[in-house]
Amino acid sequence: MEALTRYKLRKVAKYGLVAALVAWVLTLFAGDDLSLPLLGAWALLGLWTGVLEEYLFGRRFRALAVPLQFLGKVLLVNLFTVLLIGVAWRWGGDRYSMLASDAPYRMHEIFGMAQFYRLVLRAVVVSSIAILVVQVEEWMGRRTFLGFLLGRYERPKREERVVLALDLVGSTEIAERLGDLRYYRFLNHVYSLMTDAVLRNEADIHKYVGDEVIFTWPMRVGTRNLNSLDLFFDIESRLKQHENDLKREYGLVPVFRAGLHGGRVISAQVGHIKRTVDLSGDVMNSVSRMLGLAKTMKVNILVSAELIERMPDAADRFEIGPQHTVPVKGKRREVRVHELARKALHA
Repeated sequence: MEALTRYKLRKVAKYGLVAALVAWVLTLFAGDDLSLPLLGAWALLGLWTGVLEEYLFGRRFRALAVPLQFLGKVLLVNLFTVLLIGVAWRWGGDRYSMLASDAPYRMHEIFGMAQFYRLVLRAVVVSSIAILVVQVEEWMGRRTFLGFLLGRYERPKREERVVLALDLVGSTEIAERLGDLRYYRFLNHVYSLMTDAVLRNEADIHKYVGDEVIFTWPMRVGTRNLNSLDLFFDIESRLKQHENDLKREYGLVPVFRAGLHGGRVISAQVGHIKRTVDLSGDVMNSVSRMLGLAKTMKVNILVSAELIERMPDAADRFEIGPQHTVPVKGKRREVRVHELARKALHA
């Protein structure tokens, strides 16, 4: 199964899980009984919400402000839910057994019942909270969201991570050429095109720093299937597929250079008014220096020898160039690096 398909299925499943949990909490507060079939029905509402949001709405709301995105999705999800109920009514007849009663009701009788409107209100609340939680998780990133939720980064933590820093070549000239507003539309367009490659290689976007993007993986994930090595080249391929569109709209195709390293980093939550999870340590410093050397050498990507050694099968799909050394600022040591090229696109 492709990474993008897995991502979409996981997202739909998250809607189902969140909807079931929210419905369970609301039912407990209301003092009602919640049977397993009823809990399953709420989970189905969440799955239905996820299917609509991911497969029907897609990116149609991305141009709107965040509150309008949320309101638009909530309104459309509940509109489609009501339409689904209407279709079921037309398909199945005009008499139903409702809630715990065995007595059948006609549809106009159901619309006159207070229980029906309480149920509709609860469905609106459940689907709205599910959309809000999943959207916040998506904006923050899964690992960061769970880290905040579970208090994982309240204290600094040592982790083994792979870090890829991606920098736009000639960003100053491009900004002057396009102008400020058009330049940031250009960046957003380019970052959007990277999405499939990021999902395929299981990367987390740590942060955007202007024209630079920092991706990270837990060491196990970054070295698995050569994910961290493939990401840069998959992004290049993705941009090449859309080069005609980019040339037509902006008059250029972006070129990136990258530094890729892995090892021990310190992950910690920083800030009080605005909190974020930051990474620090020799790995971050080394990646920055590697980017500088890549610019000097005019090469696209430099990878540390230490990281390549963790992936012994890398030579099967990549051409590994001669070794160079990068002095690490403030440290009495150097990092050994190699230029990298992919032999052929993997399936």
